Amino acid sequence: MSNESSKDARGRAVAVLGGCGFIGSHVCRELVARGVPVRIFEKVYAARGLIRDIESDVEIVEGDITRPDDVLAAVEGCDVVVNLVYTTVPGSSMRDPAYDVESNVVASVRWLSRLGETGVRKVVFVSSGGTVYGVPRRDLIDEGHPTEPISSYGITKLAVEKYVAMYATMCGARHVILRPSNVYGEGQRLHIGQGVIGVLADRALRGEPLEVWGEGASLRDYLYVSDLVSALVALLDYEGPQNVFNVASGEGRSVLDILEVLRRQLGRLPEVTHTPARSFDVPANVLDYSRLRAETGWRPRVSLEEGVARVLGWLGGGDAAAGDAPRGPGV
Repeated sequence: MSNESSKDARGRAVAVLGGCGFIGSHVCRELVARGVPVRIFEKVYAARGLIRDIESDVEIVEGDITRPDDVLAAVEGCDVVVNLVYTTVPGSSMRDPAYDVESNVVASVRWLSRLGETGVRKVVFVSSGGTVYGVPRRDLIDEGHPTEPISSYGITKLAVEKYVAMYATMCGARHVILRPSNVYGEGQRLHIGQGVIGVLADRALRGEPLEVWGEGASLRDYLYVSDLVSALVALLDYEGPQNVFNVASGEGRSVLDILEVLRRQLGRLPEVTHTPARSFDVPANVLDYSRLRAETGWRPRVSLEEGVARVLGWLGGGDAAAGDAPRGPGV
């Protein structure tokens, strides 16, 4: 999508809910680079370290995602809303499912139910391809696979998907659901119980023991953040018949595979310890992204080796601790 087509297609700002976070900061940086006006909605006092390099190029509106008036004020005058706000990860969702429902599903319904009061023409919701399908019934999971999540996180993500579709249809707006696999990259938070590549890379650089849940043999599909961003940007102007898209590498890798990549790049690893597997983790999750490729021409470009090297470079530069914007190759 060229700069000119982006401007012509939207004209007004793209509202990015959660634009100061890991994925949101990369999305906003790419939109700014393409000349697209960006308005970020974030909670009051949200850290802005990840957007420090583009802070003067975006508009930031602070508020509470649970207050619909705050969200509606933030999307006023925008054609597209990209929703990246989520208060839980799989582990925390299982510790307090009621909070997961209240802070994510209920909060989303409150503002989505008033979508018709806005001029928004498209809602883009970033869901979770890693959790909404549940235990796989085939090796490669496409969008038609049954959705039987086994964690509260997957259940609430799926519920929000349905509410986005319902309210967008009711008010004549389009909607797009992205179901990414396990996203990693520069700027990822390292202490929230999610993001195994960043966590293991950080601990390896510090010489701390590497903790692995279970045997480390279960397969996951790891997606570098710039590949997710390029897919999202490709779908901003998409007007085709599909609404739900897997975004993935299409390759299954185990935690043991990641440890081997780290070993090759660092020369050696600290001690590896094993803890009991979590009951809400599926044994495998590898996604089929052929629908997205057929509709937009998208494909992943960053290999696991290259992505891990970029993460190590970011961590080694000290940016992770400082909360600074990612350095090195951009998205």
